[in-house]
Amino acid sequence: MPINHSLRKLTYLCSLLSPFLVHAESVAKDTPADIEATNELLPLSWEELTELKVSSLARQEQTVKNSPAAAFVITSEDIRRSGASSLAEILRMVPGMNVAKVNAFNWAVSARGFNELYANKLQVMMDGRSIFDPMSNGVYWGQQNTSLQDIERIEVIRGPSGSLWGANAVNGTVNIVTRTAQDTQGGLLSAGGGTEERGFGGIRYGQKLSDSTFLRGTLNALSRDSSANMPNAGNPKDYGNAENANFRLDSDLGAEDKLMLEANLSHYRMHNSFLGTSMAQAPYWQLDSYGKDGSAGSLQSKWSHQTHNGHSLQLNMAYTHTEWEMEVSQMKRSEYALDFQDSFAVFDKHKIIWGLNYQAIDDSFVNTLTMAFNPSKFTQHNVGLFLQDQVNLTDQLQLTAATRVEHFTYTGWETEPNARLLWTPHKHHQFWAGVSRAVTLPNRAQQNINLLLPALYHPRYFFAANTNQNVRTENVVAYELGWRWQISNNLNLDSAFFYNIADRVQTVIASGAPYIDPSFSVSSPIVPTTVGNYRQVKSYGMELSLNYRINHDWRMQASYSGIHFDTHADPNQPWFSDPLIEQKSNPQHSLSVRSMFNLTDEIELDAWARYVDKIEVYWQKIPGYVSLDLRLGWHPLKNLEISLVGQNLLDNQHPEFNDLLYIPVASQIQRGFMAQFSYRF
Repeated sequence: MPINHSLRKLTYLCSLLSPFLVHAESVAKDTPADIEATNELLPLSWEELTELKVSSLARQEQTVKNSPAAAFVITSEDIRRSGASSLAEILRMVPGMNVAKVNAFNWAVSARGFNELYANKLQVMMDGRSIFDPMSNGVYWGQQNTSLQDIERIEVIRGPSGSLWGANAVNGTVNIVTRTAQDTQGGLLSAGGGTEERGFGGIRYGQKLSDSTFLRGTLNALSRDSSANMPNAGNPKDYGNAENANFRLDSDLGAEDKLMLEANLSHYRMHNSFLGTSMAQAPYWQLDSYGKDGSAGSLQSKWSHQTHNGHSLQLNMAYTHTEWEMEVSQMKRSEYALDFQDSFAVFDKHKIIWGLNYQAIDDSFVNTLTMAFNPSKFTQHNVGLFLQDQVNLTDQLQLTAATRVEHFTYTGWETEPNARLLWTPHKHHQFWAGVSRAVTLPNRAQQNINLLLPALYHPRYFFAANTNQNVRTENVVAYELGWRWQISNNLNLDSAFFYNIADRVQTVIASGAPYIDPSFSVSSPIVPTTVGNYRQVKSYGMELSLNYRINHDWRMQASYSGIHFDTHADPNQPWFSDPLIEQKSNPQHSLSVRSMFNLTDEIELDAWARYVDKIEVYWQKIPGYVSLDLRLGWHPLKNLEISLVGQNLLDNQHPEFNDLLYIPVASQIQRGFMAQFSYRF
């Protein structure tokens, strides 16, 4: 199979590179950046932390405090001290983010509600390359197994940013920024294991090729145990493993030009009951534990040109190839992406950014009775053009106006305008406001899929999900207000308030009377269904974040999120899915409190408590819960870190989410313990 062939090539490549990496002439720096010293970021004030430069908040380098948006940055120190072992877990610390674990390898992650297994209103990128899946319009979080030690920061914007990043950047945008090869010189060896994360580890080595060129290679793998079953449900059997290889080259081509080349190859094998299998004879449908076997490879290059007068050019090109196999289908897909931007200043008051992007998506499916695509092969071509002007009206007032025009294969032309104000009346107070429009695209499944499955939440019926090529974009008009208040040098409050009007929101209706299919010998009636734009959903809420540096050795961070939904749904429609799903499946209140405390110069004690309100998903009630994670870190040697982590310590197990359409066996998340170490050489 091509997946196994890719793995064999990966193993062979690693064996060739290992002697080169281990016997390289360069040695690790005395103070490498991959594991930050405990006293490097922890004692910084919030003012100093928000002065950290970030790039994806406005497609140009700026600070968080100067961003007229609900912006949040997760640093490498936050990641290291969180005790988290996956990308999705880390996002729990962002106010306004809804993060719920479905089972061992699946997560529901969104911003400002609308959460589901494949949330379609959150754009996610890795170094500017989208990892958003065009089949489901969501992110397969269980397949994202980048080494956490390679991440420099995670930049998060809540609210629309479609004018900059295009379709599906509706309720939020996440950009995962990895470390440069220059910042990861020398070696890093890490390993660990526990009750849920059964085993994980990796090795990384960075090599200086010349005074201006650096290379890094990282290999990592993990093995994960099954989650617990819900009462009266079958065994989830959702254990699995994943392997990942990443290589990155960074080079200064001259005083004004930089080049980044990156290659990534990953494989995963996730067992679980996914969809189940429909058949024309008895028993007509049955669970399967095959899960998903897949691989993905990507190549990315980024060239940037920066002149002394501030003129900047960037060209980002990426190719991604994905293959997976399930019991009910196989898929191959190739994606090509080109992103160009040009930025310059005019009259010292205007900062102009303009650019264009092109995306081609070519896929093919092997169809079965359970899941089929018509046509089985298809190519999408999407193109966009954007323009932004950031103008300093006065020393205290800044206006940002932007728009994007895009053409999509499925829906034609769309526009995504955006206007924002930033007012700084005092160095300790900043106010911002914004109004914007963003769109969510129909996905390949909604346009072309045919599903035949039992309706687990409508007993005695099968349903046939039929294609609807008239599905239009969902569009959101968002109104936002924000206030950043530096109460003291050690205490800061960041607040955001929003009101969103989402039109043409998609849902599923029964598109005809139940019928008996003579070729499908089961006597249960089949309900024809289709996805369409049938609803309007209004949402409003607030997000608060408090950062308190108690002293040099102790920092605390707290956040609160509250959201409410009002849905307009015609009661005369033959609803097949719940038309009030948003207000039921998203917690109205959530709270997070993190403490990072240095007991001594060598010992760290970190705690993370979270409260998540009750929800209801597909008519299954999931109670609210409180969780507590603890981490004890020890640095017995300069280059050695050992840590013990306990997660979900307050109960044996609890459910967080489910999706009975795709995963018919609901799971509970268990208490877990793990130990890990990292050694630099």
